[in-house]
Parts: sequence; structure tokens; C-alpha cells
Amino acid sequence: MAFQKKRSQLIVLTQFQRWFLKVFMAYVAVFLTIFGIGLFLWFRLLLHELMNLAGLLSETFVQLIRKHIILGLWVTVLLIVTLTVIAGLQALFFSRRIAGPIFSLEKHLEKCEKKGKLEPWQLRKGDLFEGLVKRFNSLVQNVKGSS
Repeated sequence: MAFQKKRSQLIVLTQFQRWFLKVFMAYVAVFLTIFGIGLFLWFRLLLHELMNLAGLLSETFVQLIRKHIILGLWVTVLLIVTLTVIAGLQALFFSRRIAGPIFSLEKHLEKCEKKGKLEPWQLRKGDLFEGLVKRFNSLVQNVKGSS
């Protein structure tokens, strides 16, 4: 197979990639929301028991616990936001691996239509749908053989 340069565009099939990102991010948001609520409820239960115990101790210890509780909540929120951003970037790169071969096929078929003949199709290294390429190229060979 001939060497092909890498795609420089991150978004190649806008409609598909937007749909994929919306759906994927909705699932991530639901998952992280449920995770955050569960973590909050667990933290609140633990906090309640700790504050009951801390009430028996000094006031400075109680203030120190409250200070760390607020810090812990901010760290949790930051973690959830960071995970959401990472998931979004991963979804964007994954959608590109799906959209790239579809975009390539679309462009290849346009080129074949302009030339008036079918030619074998090649994908870039690392793209998905290798089976589709093999079947397409087999079809091209069959069409050329019957002509």
C-alpha cells in the first residue's frame, strides 16, 4: 500500500462527529453525575459521624475538619470536571478514527466518479474499517475482471 499522509483536520465529518460527541458526553455526564452524587452522599455520611466524634474534641480540631471538608469538595469537583474534559477529548479523537475512513471513502468515490472507473481504496495506518477496505477492493477486482 502506498504511504498516505496523516489527516490534519480533527473534524472531518461535522454532522457525525457532533452527534457522537453529544451522545458520548451525555453518557459521561450522567455517569459522573451519579458518581458525584454517590460520593457526596458517602462523604456526607462519613462527615456526620466524624463531626459527632469531633464534637467531643477541641473546637480547633472541628474547624480544621471543616476546612479540609471544603478543600475535599473542591478537589472532587475539579476531578469530575477534569474527567469530563478528558472524556470529551477522547471522544473527539475516537470519532475521528470512525469519521476519517468514511470521509476517505466519500472522497475516493468522488474521485472514481470523476475518472469514470473504480480504483482500489486505501486507508491511512491506524484507521478503522480494514474489513470494509478489503471487501471494497475485492469488489473493484471483480468489476474489473468482468469488464
